[in-house]
Order: sequence, then C-alpha cells, then structure tokens
Amino acid sequence: MSESWHKILRNKNRLEIITAGRELFLKNNFINVNIKDVCMKAGVSRVTFYKHFKSIDDLIFEVQIDILQCMTDTISEASTVGTSGLEKLKNMLYSWVNFARENKDQMKFITLFDIYYEAYDSNEELKIKYENFTKLESNNFLDNIIRSGIEDRSFKKDINVMKTGFYIFQTMMGVLQRVSYTKIPVDCEGITSDDIVLSIIDMIINSVKTEKNT
Repeated sequence: MSESWHKILRNKNRLEIITAGRELFLKNNFINVNIKDVCMKAGVSRVTFYKHFKSIDDLIFEVQIDILQCMTDTISEASTVGTSGLEKLKNMLYSWVNFARENKDQMKFITLFDIYYEAYDSNEELKIKYENFTKLESNNFLDNIIRSGIEDRSFKKDINVMKTGFYIFQTMMGVLQRVSYTKIPVDCEGITSDDIVLSIIDMIINSVKTEKNT
C-alpha cells in the first residue's frame, strides 16, 4: 500500500475522532466523556486514538480550537461586507450574535472549557498552543477592521488598534457566553437576551465611531 493511502487513512481517523469527540462533548459536557466513549463513537481502537492524541485533554483542546475557528471564520466573512470600517464592524458583530444564537451548545462548550481549564492544571504545551491560537485569531479579523475604520475616518483616529480589538473580543465573548448559559429572571419581564447583546453592540459602536457617524 502506498504512503499516500496511509496518510489518507490517518487523516480520516483523526477527523473521525474529532467529530466523535465534538458530538459527545457538546451533548454530555467533556467532563463526563472518556477515551473509551470517544473510541466507541468514532469506531476506532484506543491504539488509533493515541496515534493522534496524547490524552482526552488533547482532544478537548482540539475541539475547542475547532469550534473557535468555525466561529471566527463565520464572523470574519461577514466583516468583509461594507464600504467602511464602521459598516464592517457592525456586520461582524451582528454575525457574531447570530452564530451564538444558532450554536448555543458550542457557546456553552467554550464557556465550560474556559472555566474548567482556567482552574485545572492542564498540560502546559496545550495551554501555550491554545493561547497562541486565540491571540492570532482575535487579532487578525478585528485589527484589520479597526485599521480600515481609522483610515476611512469612520472610527476615531486616536483609538489603539490592539487594545480596542482585545476589548471588543473579550466583551463580545463574555456577554455571548453569559447569555448562552443564563436565563433572564422572571421579574425582568420584557427583557430578552437579544436586548442585552444588542445594547452591548451599540455601546461598542458608539465607543469607536466618529461624530459624523452619530
């Protein structure tokens, strides 16, 4: 058998493991899933699992990165629509909200991951890989929008690109994760999760746009 055939099989097995892990993690929470569960779901042996992942933590990190990649790809595509930086930012933020609304299980996974692995002494190599990924992803699509807004004067000229991108990313992820997990109290009748999120978007927009766009 050719080397390329073995490579195709390895890639297929890896994808099957990630797909199985993702499905089980979203359905049962990853703290309730073990390697045996994943292998049974994927139809592979433990030996095959360990050819691709060193541990269940390794797979959990991979699924987290896969979900975040899917999210950033979706909202990055929306950020290309518009004639100004301000329009692009609005389109991106609304797309972000839509993604969270349509994928609550994924947002819950992201939240649980962040809480659990912040407190858990996991593999340092995995933490560094994840931190590098999040820095790269959050900086790329937001920094480009902010720079274009400054250049076309739809954004304030004195805003710091890196800090503003970081603030927006953390604010949006924070509020979307929060609303994905919590219910509005019964004594707050008339208020919806969308009301909360859209008010945050308004605050973000107002903090960066120039007076002429008021």
